[in-house]
Amino acid sequence: MEQGLTSKIPYQYSLHVLESEGSRLKHHEYLAPPGVDPRKELAAKLLSEIPDDACVVAYVASFEKGILMSLAEYFPEFETKIDRITENMADLALPFQKRYLYHWRFNGSYSLKAVLPALVPGLTYDNMEVRNGGMAMQSYAEMQASNDQTEIERIREALLEYCKLDTLAMVRIVEKLKKAAE
Repeated sequence: MEQGLTSKIPYQYSLHVLESEGSRLKHHEYLAPPGVDPRKELAAKLLSEIPDDACVVAYVASFEKGILMSLAEYFPEFETKIDRITENMADLALPFQKRYLYHWRFNGSYSLKAVLPALVPGLTYDNMEVRNGGMAMQSYAEMQASNDQTEIERIREALLEYCKLDTLAMVRIVEKLKKAAE
């Protein structure tokens, strides 16, 4: 079990759920409050919000799978459901990483931040307080260290907005891919 300074402790997720073609898109999110170990609560809430037969789409799925598998290690009661989720996970980065689909606006990158503005021009991180994963980790650390409730709430809203755009971006990219395949 990985512990110590190198362990990755998940503190946030955003989940967009489309239960069937044409159904209404539902959004779920979680952001741990300062000063707690959020792993068990996060895992329980996330697993309760992912439908049993879902195909979970992630961008660079190996990272998400690693986080989920470490949660299964810590909390064996979640192992069966986590195994089902990771076995049925699709990596949205692969078509871009393998250059099955390429656009000059990707600038040689397959990152979500490069692919999104090229495929979905109206959706952008540019004017957001938190614009990437590094900023998200830094902002969460600042939220943990702050005693100012106004500052904590400002950071909280910025983190929720950033993470929500990440998962909405994946939904919109999948829509573009489906349209391109028609």
